[in-house]
Amino acid sequence: MSWLRGPWRVRWPGLWVGAAAVLMASLDLGRRILATNDEARFAILAQDMLTRGAWLFPQLNGVDYNMKPPLGVWLIGLASWPVGRVTQLTAVLPSALAAVGIALLVHAVGRKMFDAATGFFAALITITTQGWFLHARMPMPDMVVTFFITAAVGSLWPMGRALPGRWWIGFYGCMAAAFWAKGAVALLPLAVALCWRAVSARPSWRALRLPAGGLLFVLLIAPWWIGKLASQSDAMRAVVVKDNLVWYLPRSASMLAGPPQHLIGIFFPWALLIPLVAWQVARAVRERRPERDALVFVALWAGAFLLFVGVSQQQRLRYYVPLIPPMALATGWWASRASAGSLAHVRIPGRLYALAGAVVAVATGVAAVIRRTWATGAHVAFPTSALETGVLAAGLLMMLGSLFYGVRRGRLTHGFAAACLGGAVWVAGWYHWELERRNAAYDYPRVRAEVRRLLPGSPVVASSGVYYLPMSFYLGHQVDAIWTDDDLRRVMSEHPRGSALVTEAALARAGDLGRLRVLPLERLNFDPVVLVSHSADGVPADVRR
Repeated sequence: MSWLRGPWRVRWPGLWVGAAAVLMASLDLGRRILATNDEARFAILAQDMLTRGAWLFPQLNGVDYNMKPPLGVWLIGLASWPVGRVTQLTAVLPSALAAVGIALLVHAVGRKMFDAATGFFAALITITTQGWFLHARMPMPDMVVTFFITAAVGSLWPMGRALPGRWWIGFYGCMAAAFWAKGAVALLPLAVALCWRAVSARPSWRALRLPAGGLLFVLLIAPWWIGKLASQSDAMRAVVVKDNLVWYLPRSASMLAGPPQHLIGIFFPWALLIPLVAWQVARAVRERRPERDALVFVALWAGAFLLFVGVSQQQRLRYYVPLIPPMALATGWWASRASAGSLAHVRIPGRLYALAGAVVAVATGVAAVIRRTWATGAHVAFPTSALETGVLAAGLLMMLGSLFYGVRRGRLTHGFAAACLGGAVWVAGWYHWELERRNAAYDYPRVRAEVRRLLPGSPVVASSGVYYLPMSFYLGHQVDAIWTDDDLRRVMSEHPRGSALVTEAALARAGDLGRLRVLPLERLNFDPVVLVSHSADGVPADVRR
């Protein structure tokens, strides 16, 4: 542990990792408005559990939810149970706790696979990535499933090394827990195991325990399937075929643009080191250094995940969260070896960086052509002030400058502390200012207050052109989505005391609404929105506008 007796004098690195992870996870926690249907979905399901006691079969706006197993919803419900309702904070507590657990897992796996320095460096890299910082504050199951996937793959390493212990139980048990969190993505660790077996003949088939492990996995996930099939067999068959299989099959060339962008986005700012780290890993494997087996395993871990997620037709940044641990381990290995001076002739591979830049440029061009709305988000995600630009630039320059100085001077242990601090400044600053703009664009609490002021006796029962699940969450009652003009007329006829939240564009498509009145509101996500309600005096809508 002599590497820790330098500038930090760390005696209990695991304690420091946990404290740093808790600090990073707590910044701006609970301030994020649940702005989209995806973000509000699990919070509403958890609220339904608390309200109706429906812990096994929760409903989403009055309809049984079958798309995902309920572990994430259970965790939100448990976090919200003491206060009696789901809030912005309690909705994200499970993700924040899972994020801290991921950092501790990366630390433990790095120690077991490499050494204490690698585990410590890899954990600090993990908590200063954009993907970890962002998704620790999201009320979706991606951090929880990443925790269990990381634990499963971490159990695979001692299985392949024939270390004593029943590691196979942990492997398949964590896979089952990952399934309860998000479904079929739980099979990714098994893909890593089969790839490792194909490349390195590890683990042995006996150590992998496929028959017994497969049976254990099936038995652990069976209660959800049995319960759902017994009560809603048709719906469950649709889930298996459509949501878990057909939904992700590749169908267009647009999938080629997603992986490079999301890979950089999820691992930024450490993604800038990917070419350098990949080059050093390849050298170590080719030269058969002592850590060769561990590096091959990490490379297969990342490669298998990238392959199976990258070929999916559905591309979301959050799908790439499970890639953070293996990439952090590879980068942590590079940092620990560079700090010890064991990487001879460490230099920046200029050609590799040029190639990587060209790939990113081509992928961005493809995305701009295929998805023309890719670069035109509803709210600006780039710096909008000199202060913001200066802080982000200072954090990035501090990180890169410290790494460059540390490598050149052979003092990366000192430089790495400053690099992590710079990375933390960048991700925390980026999130904070982007959050302010995002919350201003999706200010559902303000809309709620304005609706109650304008129409205190006319609850919003439907929305058109506006995310309906966030409205359900912040208004505290069911709000239905309006998809057609006939839906709007039908809803208004069925709810004589109700109102609808509609964008002006959707209102223009609806045409003549008869004797309904329209009250203008402020913009929501930069779209002008109005309240449509029954007119007490019978004045037509086009007059009241």
